[in-house]
Amino acid sequence: MINILVGIFLLSGFIAAIFLLLAIFNFIKLDKIKAIKMLKFTGISIVIFILCFIAVGELGLNNAETPKKEKQEEKPVAKIETSDDVTWQDKVKEIAGLNNTPTEKFDTIVAYAKKYPSTKAEIKEFENYIIAEYKNKKYLADIKDETYLLSNIFKAYVINRYYGDEETHINDFVYGFYQNSNNVLRGIESSNSNTIKYNERQMDKALAAIESP
Repeated sequence: MINILVGIFLLSGFIAAIFLLLAIFNFIKLDKIKAIKMLKFTGISIVIFILCFIAVGELGLNNAETPKKEKQEEKPVAKIETSDDVTWQDKVKEIAGLNNTPTEKFDTIVAYAKKYPSTKAEIKEFENYIIAEYKNKKYLADIKDETYLLSNIFKAYVINRYYGDEETHINDFVYGFYQNSNNVLRGIESSNSNTIKYNERQMDKALAAIESP
C-alpha cells in the first residue's frame, strides 16, 4: 500500500510541476484562459500530492511503531524447566535456590503456579495446610525462610486460581494469606506491620465464617 501511495505522490508532484510550467508559459504568451486552466490542474495535482504525502507519513509512522510494540513483553522471569517427574516441592526448592532477588523469585513461583495442574483433592489439602499454618502463627514466624514462604505463596496462588472470581470465605482467607506472605518475602512489609495486621483481621473474619456451623 505504501509503495502505491509513494508512486502517486511522485507522479502528482511531477504533473503539478508540468502544469505550473505550462501555466507560466501561457501567461507569458498572454493566453490567460489556458493559463488559468493549467493553474487549476496544478492545484488539483498539488492537493493529491499533499494528501499522498500525509498518507505516506502516517503509514510510515505506524510501521515504525509496530516493531516497538512487538518487543513489549512481560517482565522476564527465571526459566524453570517442567517435567512430569518433578514435583511442585522440587520446583519451590529450585526457585528458592536461584541467585535472584526475592521479587524475582516471587515472579517465578507465580509463573509456575499459573500453569500448575492442580486436582480438587490437592486444593483441599492446600486449604487445610494454610489454615493450620495460620492458626499456629507459623506462617510469618521465619521471614528469612524463602523456601517456606515460596511454598505458601505457591499453594495460596493455586487455590485462588482454582476458585477464580468466585466469592467464597476460603478464597478471601487464602488471598489475605497470599498477600501477607508475598509482602513479607519481598520486604514490602514487616511481619507485624499495620497492613499485615489489617489483612489478618480480615482473614480472622473469613476463617470464622468458614468454621461456623
